[in-house]
Amino acid sequence: MKSKIPLLLLILTLITCKNKSSDNIIDEKFCNEQLEIIIDESRITIDNESNTGRVETEKIINKKPIIENKSFKLTEIEKRKIFSNAYKLITLQEYTIHTKTCNAGQNFILRLICNNKALEFNQHSVASWSKISNETKEIYSTLKDKINLKE
Repeated sequence: MKSKIPLLLLILTLITCKNKSSDNIIDEKFCNEQLEIIIDESRITIDNESNTGRVETEKIINKKPIIENKSFKLTEIEKRKIFSNAYKLITLQEYTIHTKTCNAGQNFILRLICNNKALEFNQHSVASWSKISNETKEIYSTLKDKINLKE
């Protein structure tokens, strides 16, 4: 009986001890202040607190850089869907990238910004950014009717 009590206390101690969670873990709901999608010369920015997104496109006309700005509306559901798919893409473990040679493809950057931190997915020379994963397909299908978007 005496030997069972210390063993029982040891088991209870091991069961009740919890591992400390890492302070570096950023969850989806925490990291959703702003989303940036950069495709070659276009930058799409969506602020989570607004139902409006904007697109900045840099063009060279007569050897002068001109930045074209456009805005677009998003519903709350569309915005949540885009942010969620962006987070899933960044944390995705397996995906297929079809690249083009000699940097002929698209440069694609997706960045979630949150409290002085940024989570990023970055691919260069991608044949089609919208076909990297199911998440990029969903982001593309949500945005394609709102803005002129490269596939």
